[in-house]
Amino acid sequence: MNQHPLRRADRAASRDEALETLDTAPFVVVSTTDADGEPYGVPLSFVRRGDALYFHTSSEGGHKTDCFRHDHRACATAVTGVRAFFEGGDFSTSYQSAMAFGRIREVTDPVEFKRALVDLCMKYVPEHKRDIGRAMEAEGPRTAVWALDIDELSGKRRPLPTSGREASASRTAGAVGAGAKENGATGAAETTDACANTADPSETTP
Repeated sequence: MNQHPLRRADRAASRDEALETLDTAPFVVVSTTDADGEPYGVPLSFVRRGDALYFHTSSEGGHKTDCFRHDHRACATAVTGVRAFFEGGDFSTSYQSAMAFGRIREVTDPVEFKRALVDLCMKYVPEHKRDIGRAMEAEGPRTAVWALDIDELSGKRRPLPTSGREASASRTAGAVGAGAKENGATGAAETTDACANTADPSETTP
């Protein structure tokens, strides 16, 4: 793959910063190509262990797994900390982004398979740690695990300027106040007690 130099070298993130972006991202978009050469990108919940990203899918397969098998080359993209701001007469955004390039493979080793599922559960629903074993027994046979082994990693970031942070804090405080007045109280979203049902954004895509 031809790598073009980053146009804004001052915004380049270090490897550790790119890994941190991956670790804090709620999902990544995994991009591949299908058998017809058409591009296909799908958002997936994931977890990183070392130099590999792990995803879970249905063992029945589908478009994304067909792509994974057709061409093992893939790219996973994550973006966090996106905030719009206006400064110096210009509109812009702050962000941290990371792109992981590598080859994707189905995980067949039973130890690696179970470890990946446990890591996924602990990332998204750590409060249900005690339910992991039971959920894996029920859902494991219908689950497939894939790994993207990272060959190259790049990152980019733009911090939010002071003026943007102040404006963001003001908007957040206003939204919280309005919500409290409307609802009378704050509440916590319910979480599933079966970590095998960890939300996978790809299930909402065609």
